[in-house]
Amino acid sequence: MTAVAPLFADPYRQRFATFMADRREPEALTRLRRAAFARFEALGWPTRQQEAWRLTDLSALQALTLQPPAEALIEAGILPTLEDVPAHRLAFVNGRFMPGLSHECVLPDQASIASLREALTLHPERVMAHLDRVPGLEQQPFAALNTAFLDDGVFVHLPRGTALETPIHLILHATGGDMALHPRLLLVLEEGARATVVVEYRGAGRYLNAPVTELTLGAGAALDFHQIQEESPQAFHLGGIRVQQDRDSQLNLHLLAFGGQLARVDLDALLDGEGANCLLNGLTLVRDRQYSDAHVRVEHARPHGTSQQSFKNVLDGQARTVFDGMIHVRPHAQKTDARQSNRNLLLSKQAQANANPRLEILADDVKCGHGSTTGFLDPDAWFYLRSRGIPAGQARALLVHAFANDSLTPIRLTPLRERLAHLLAARLALDPAEGERTP
Repeated sequence: MTAVAPLFADPYRQRFATFMADRREPEALTRLRRAAFARFEALGWPTRQQEAWRLTDLSALQALTLQPPAEALIEAGILPTLEDVPAHRLAFVNGRFMPGLSHECVLPDQASIASLREALTLHPERVMAHLDRVPGLEQQPFAALNTAFLDDGVFVHLPRGTALETPIHLILHATGGDMALHPRLLLVLEEGARATVVVEYRGAGRYLNAPVTELTLGAGAALDFHQIQEESPQAFHLGGIRVQQDRDSQLNLHLLAFGGQLARVDLDALLDGEGANCLLNGLTLVRDRQYSDAHVRVEHARPHGTSQQSFKNVLDGQARTVFDGMIHVRPHAQKTDARQSNRNLLLSKQAQANANPRLEILADDVKCGHGSTTGFLDPDAWFYLRSRGIPAGQARALLVHAFANDSLTPIRLTPLRERLAHLLAARLALDPAEGERTP
C-alpha cells in the first residue's frame, strides 16, 4: 500500500477548522470565509512552475510552522507619528486593535473610522455591503487566505460629499514569533468624498504578514493613499491591494518598501468610470539578500481614463527585485491615456532586477506607453562630483538620493514626505569601508 503525501493545504485546513470553531458572526461573513478557503484550496500553494510566481521563492516561508497571532503590549514611543499634524490614528499590534495607542478626532456626520471587528459588531450590514466586493486578486492564494482568516483591520466609510481634512494614520505592528497575520483594510469613499490615508507596516522578528486592502472610490471621490512597508529583515510580506474607481475619481497611491526578507505586493486597479484617473508611485530600497516583488495590473474599462505608473527600485548587495506590470484597455475604453515606467538602479554587480512591462490594448484611439531601464550609477556624474572635492561615498549617496527622491516629490503630505526623506538619507548612509567604492 502506497502512502499519499499530505497536501500543503492540510495544516491550513486544520487551522481553519480551529479558527471557525465557536465563532459568532454574521452568516454572510461565514459563507464568505468558507468560499475563500475553498478558493485557496483550489489555487494551492504558489510554486515556481506558475508564471506569476516563477521568480518568487517561498521555500523559506514554507518551511515555517506558522502560529496564530499572540497577544503583545508595546509602548507608544516605538510607533511612528505624523509630527505636528492632527490625525485619526488607529494602531494594531499582532493584528489586534489597541485603543490605548490610538487617537480619534472629531468626524463629520455619518463618517466612520473604526476597527473592522468593531464595525462588524455594530454595523455588520454596512461592512458586508462592501467587504470582498472589489474585483481582482482572484488568482492570488494569499488574498484568499486573508478573507478566510481575517479577524480585525480597518473600516473607513465616508458618505457622499465628506471632505476629511485630517489624515487617517494606520499603524500595523508585529512582534514576531513565527505567526501569521491577515489584516484587512476596507476603505469606501462615496461620491465626492476626499481623504488622505497613511498605512505603515512595521515589526520585529520573523512572521508572515498577508494584508489585503480594498479601495472603493465613488464618482468624483479623491484619495491620497500611502503604504509604507518598513518591516523586520526576517519578515515575509505578501500583500494585496484592490482598487475600483468610478467616474472622475482621483487616486494617488504611493507604495514605499524598505523592509522584509521577502516582500511582494499584488495590485489590481479597475478604472470603471469615465474620466477616472490614478497615479501609482512606487519606491523600493533593498540590500543584502532582500527580495521585493511588485505585480501591477491597471484595467481601463471606460473612456477618457488616465493612469500613470512609476516604479523605482534601488538595489545593493545581492538583493533582487521583480516588476511585472500590465496595462489592459478594454474595447470601448477610447481616449485612454496610460503610461508605465520601471527604473532600476543597481549599486552592486551581484544585485538583480527583473522587469516585465506589458500592454494589452483592445481599443484603437488611445495613448499608451511603457518602458523599463536598469543600470548602474553614471560614472561621469560620479567623476564630476569627485572632481569638485566631494568624497566618494558622499558622491555616491548624492546620486542615489537624486534618483530615489523623485518618488517622494508627489507626496503632498509634507510631514510624511519629510520623514521619508530622512529615512531615505539614513538608508543611503555608507559604512566607512564602502567610502571609496566606485559606481
